[in-house]
Amino acid sequence: MLCCGQQQIIFGQSVPYHIENEPLYEFLEELASLKVIQLNSAVLPLSRKEIYQLLNSAAQTDSIKLNRRQQKELLFFQQEFIKDGPNYRGTDYLFKGLKKGNTFPLRNRIKSHDLFHYKDSLFNITVNSRFGGEGWWTGGQVYYERVFGAQVYGNISEYFTFYADVRDYHSSTMLSDETYLDQRLGVNYKSNLDFSEMRGGIAASTKWGYLGIVKDHIKWGSANNGSNIFSGRTPSFPMIKLHLNPVKWFSFDYIHAWLVSDVIDSTASYPTGSVTRDVMRPKFLAANMFTVRPVKGLHFSFGNSIVYSDKFNAVYLIPFLFYKSVDHTLNSTGPGNNSRGQNSQMFVNLVSRQIKYLQLYTSVFVDEIKLSTIFKPSKSRNHISWKAGFRFTSPGKVNASLIFEYTRNQPFTYQHFVSTTTFASNSYALGHYLQTNAEEFHVAILYKPISRLHTKLSYTLVRKGETPIYSNGSDGEGKGLIELEIFRRQQITWEVSYQLAQNVSAGFNYRYLTETGSGAYTTLSPAVYSGPHSLGLKLIVGI
Repeated sequence: MLCCGQQQIIFGQSVPYHIENEPLYEFLEELASLKVIQLNSAVLPLSRKEIYQLLNSAAQTDSIKLNRRQQKELLFFQQEFIKDGPNYRGTDYLFKGLKKGNTFPLRNRIKSHDLFHYKDSLFNITVNSRFGGEGWWTGGQVYYERVFGAQVYGNISEYFTFYADVRDYHSSTMLSDETYLDQRLGVNYKSNLDFSEMRGGIAASTKWGYLGIVKDHIKWGSANNGSNIFSGRTPSFPMIKLHLNPVKWFSFDYIHAWLVSDVIDSTASYPTGSVTRDVMRPKFLAANMFTVRPVKGLHFSFGNSIVYSDKFNAVYLIPFLFYKSVDHTLNSTGPGNNSRGQNSQMFVNLVSRQIKYLQLYTSVFVDEIKLSTIFKPSKSRNHISWKAGFRFTSPGKVNASLIFEYTRNQPFTYQHFVSTTTFASNSYALGHYLQTNAEEFHVAILYKPISRLHTKLSYTLVRKGETPIYSNGSDGEGKGLIELEIFRRQQITWEVSYQLAQNVSAGFNYRYLTETGSGAYTTLSPAVYSGPHSLGLKLIVGI
């Protein structure tokens, strides 16, 4: 590691910390439940700057609020983010960590765990490799997936941020598909079960926000088993991204994204040589989320989005608009003109951590709502997904948490009758992984006996009805949830993971899964979970 000079700026201003890094986000949720930090997790990923500030805030608290395991885990995670702070000077920096009274001794010097890191008063760069893989044993068959890649991120002054992350994968069987009802990240296979994922971006930052052009994953909505606003499951897509946090009690997020429609434009496609060059219809997404914190421990978020197609429209670059009203003006929607309009949505997210050790949350996604029919089931056309749950974090030295979550996706939610404006990209649903006409019960026990060792035992029940035919905007009247159950899944999972060092993780999992269905719903899981029993191993360097 090379470094020199002192500076009073925070680096990592807008470099996102990917949503796959579950141990860190889980630890932040634990700290928030203990009322050690104020966490807004409705919009993910967080930036490295935000995570540094949250961990630093926890480090300033009275150590009696954290048990010994939590203190050690806090120190461990701070070693990854301390280089994003204003006073980090490499191996010469003495890390104070948590204070006990005011006499907590100085920790050992921080040593870089990066492949390469350089930092001075103007320029900051970190380079890391990534390699590893997963293996499964299911029904006497062995499956695997390996990954190689690299990551670079940094700043030029405190105002300009850059990052890039490329990963190349090869699998022995198909692990991801838009038809699978699971939460594995979506991919676009090339051939021979190979695929790659390229993420990255540039941004201009200030102390109170940033504006960037990125290609990445996003996750909106509080959840422990799959968000129902933006799940983050689609392959990463390019977007303009705006984040504002001018005061402690208010933040604002906005994106304008270029999606993949998977709908061929026959008029724009053309022959070239012996093949035809297929051109897909353009597809776009604009979305915003306002978050207020009226009192400590309570975060209320609301926003809206629109999926539009065919032509880019600059009006959707205005971040603060209610996009459905814009669409009414632009497309003169009305009786008989349903096919002219775009596909708009609204959402609300509420998280309460006002009671120590207890987190309550609910998330509502509104695809279509007709208030006059809410109490008239036979006339209802309310296409809504809602989720509610709680997390109880045990006090003292128990190091356990209990989670319960219920999700209900009404028929026609996440669907649209215009193929170019569906709530999807690369044919993967942007919303909840179970998609339309489904419900889920999820309960989990988390136990962390020692620092960096995480165990999770969970049970999930999924019920799903048929996907209704949606041919025009008037469909769906009086349609009830799962009038005929055509798919059921029961799943018990035991997961164990341990972070051997910074950016090195190893894990083991056991899964018992039963699925019953008919027709196209016989199985909605990859072969590695065709069990009913499956064992998995995972080792990743460069998480």
